[in-house]
Amino acid sequence: MQRVGQIAIWLGILLTLAGLLLGFGVMLSDRASQAVNLLALVPIGFMLLMLGTVMTQLSQPDRPDRKMP
Repeated sequence: MQRVGQIAIWLGILLTLAGLLLGFGVMLSDRASQAVNLLALVPIGFMLLMLGTVMTQLSQPDRPDRKMP
């Protein structure tokens, strides 16, 4: 779970940044309908970021010496 949480954090950061940068870039070029779609990535990325943070905080770190039953 620790690794999945870390991946979710990075995906959340990337989606949020991509949505902000591309969304505002497209909005400045006067294509409002595409800008709305790109800006919609921001809350999805933020939710992934929060999900990943919770997953990493509530799970134990993966240790190679720990044996699973």
